[in-house]
Amino acid sequence: MNSSLNCVAALVFGSVVAGPALAQTLVYDNTSNVRTNLVYKFSREYGDEVFLANGYRTISQFAFQYFGDFNPTNRLDASAKVRFYVNDGPDGIPGASVALMPGKLLWESDPFPLLTGYNIVTLGIPFVDVPDSFTWTVQFSGVTGANRDAAGLVLADPPTVGLPLANGRFGSYWDAWIRDDPTRVDSWSLINFGIQPADPKANFYAQIYAVPEPSTWALLLGGGMALALASWRRRS
Repeated sequence: MNSSLNCVAALVFGSVVAGPALAQTLVYDNTSNVRTNLVYKFSREYGDEVFLANGYRTISQFAFQYFGDFNPTNRLDASAKVRFYVNDGPDGIPGASVALMPGKLLWESDPFPLLTGYNIVTLGIPFVDVPDSFTWTVQFSGVTGANRDAAGLVLADPPTVGLPLANGRFGSYWDAWIRDDPTRVDSWSLINFGIQPADPKANFYAQIYAVPEPSTWALLLGGGMALALASWRRRS
């Protein structure tokens, strides 16, 4: 391959590989105000509905923090899964207020092993499209949920990146979703840890990055190829 063709190949390769990293943006961040002195450990699937900041909606990276409180010698099979849901299920609040339960499953991770202590898990997401708000959950398996045989999500509040909400809240309301029966899609309920200002908020450590949707990448790639070919013509 001559030097001109080498230049074309390098430009095209750069537009494909470096492009996503450069365009990745932070659309939700709740990692600054962590409460590691208090962890609620449940044996059921649970998580938080988050409202994303303006920007992209194709998720590329998700991170969360958990605390493992179990004997690893006795729990070699302890694991967890992450799931993303659209909140399009039945209304979870009686009365005039509306809070739609998690419904359609958007994405589920492979199971990954649990460790003891505080751990941050960062997952590369296979470009999952989400709406402006969605619920992420974690299901811990291989532990019973009893004292010294459980794992739980780490609390953090308030988020620093997200969408402004009603009543001065930001990024996420002060409650979370928990699934009472894994065989029923309508078995979600809202949980909170108190209603006083000083009470813990049911928001969990999480960070979410997004990238442009695939059609946008096609346009970027096309532009990179056009630029590379123009450069090659000038050099030939």
